[in-house]
Amino acid sequence: MSSKNIGAISIVAGTAIGAGMLGLPMVIGSLGFFTGCLILLIMWALAVYSGLMLIEINLEFGPGVNFNFMTREVLGRPGQIVATGSVFFLAYCLLVAYMTGMGSLISSVISVDARIGSAAFAVISAIIFYIGTNALVSANKTLFSIMLGAMVVSFACLGGQLNLQNLTLGTPTSKGLLFALPVLFTSFGFHASIPSVVSFVGESKKSLVKILIIGSTIPGLCYVAWLMLSLGSASPEQLAGMANVDALVALISGGSTWIGRVVSFFAVLALVTSFFGVSLGLFDLVAETFKRGNDRTSRAGTSALVFLPPLAASVLAPGSFIAALSHAGSALAIIAIFLPCIMVLKMRSAGKNQAFRAVGGSLLFLQVSFSAL
Repeated sequence: MSSKNIGAISIVAGTAIGAGMLGLPMVIGSLGFFTGCLILLIMWALAVYSGLMLIEINLEFGPGVNFNFMTREVLGRPGQIVATGSVFFLAYCLLVAYMTGMGSLISSVISVDARIGSAAFAVISAIIFYIGTNALVSANKTLFSIMLGAMVVSFACLGGQLNLQNLTLGTPTSKGLLFALPVLFTSFGFHASIPSVVSFVGESKKSLVKILIIGSTIPGLCYVAWLMLSLGSASPEQLAGMANVDALVALISGGSTWIGRVVSFFAVLALVTSFFGVSLGLFDLVAETFKRGNDRTSRAGTSALVFLPPLAASVLAPGSFIAALSHAGSALAIIAIFLPCIMVLKMRSAGKNQAFRAVGGSLLFLQVSFSAL
């Protein structure tokens, strides 16, 4: 496999692995490990198929075309407004989740109010974005590599206290399933990176399909291992009602200060790398949508538009980590499933999309759309 394809796989996997991973034990705990893995597999298949639809659309327009342009060309101005609005909503919900999670972790380390921790994290991030993004991108690559190492160490530490009996517990319910689905789908939210991958790799259909499948399978395997270790470290009753990252870390650490620090370090890096990635995309989207310049005054205003709304929400609702991820999952369903299905159906009916077509026809597309409801 070429180094370019490996790099593209890392883009897909790196975009998916993040804060959504931390939320999985909180929403799957009551369902049980095996039920959770089955739902995770279904969400993976759904995410891969919707990714194939986006590749089909992207290849029709050519490499380098963004989602905003594609929706305008296929669905017109109304479709573009829905798509752009959904991206804004998704990004802001994710930033609320990240700020809330970081606030709770900072609070557990230095004993300050979680809202103060969220505010400090937001201010520091805004200053970094105001200074420039080149250093941020380089730093984020390094942080992601460190995060993967921290994840391996965390898994090793948690493995020492794994109780296999806990994996057989849990009672699947329709309420618990509906509560878990948005967070599970958010965990496979790599779809925004598809246009970048097509632009980077080119129009090799075989390579793009391979990149999508491998790049989405890596997070899936990491999630299964994470669920085994976290659910094996606590009972469903203990995980029930949990809504923030610090409580989860304290619970699965089993009272061990060392394990707690290792898992907290991994959680912080997962939040930071995801936060920077989403913030960067939102920063560019705000600048493009509101036609803002790149001078110091304009960057300051753009930073305020990016960070102040989610900061206000995280301060007003400091325990909203899971709730924010759930709302993000709803927006992602529109961006990654509903709109691609409608666009593919419309383009195929016009005789387009001959270069590459995802498997299935109109009935399958409708079934995929219905499954996201």
